[in-house]
Amino acid sequence: MRKIADPSNKRFDCAVRDSLNTIKETHVQLHLLTGTSATAVLLTSQIELYDVLLDEISGIHTSLARDLKHTRLTPQVSMPEEALVIGAR
Repeated sequence: MRKIADPSNKRFDCAVRDSLNTIKETHVQLHLLTGTSATAVLLTSQIELYDVLLDEISGIHTSLARDLKHTRLTPQVSMPEEALVIGAR
C-alpha cells in the first residue's frame, strides 16, 4: 500500500491539505459568528460556510475513495528489473 507521504501522491496530498486548511479557516469563521445575534444575513452567512464545509469534506471523501481504488488496483508485488526489461522487448 502506498503511504500518503509517498512522492507519487503529491497532487493528492496538496488537494487534501488545501481542503483541510479551508475547513480550518471556515471553522474559525463559523466560531466568530456563533456569539452574534441571529439575523437573516448572519444565518445566510452560516449556511454558506456550512456549504463550504460540506464541499470540502465531500472532496476529501472523493479523493480518498479514488486513491483507495487506485491502491487496490495497483499490484503490490514489485517485479525484478530483468522482468521489466524482458517484457519491454
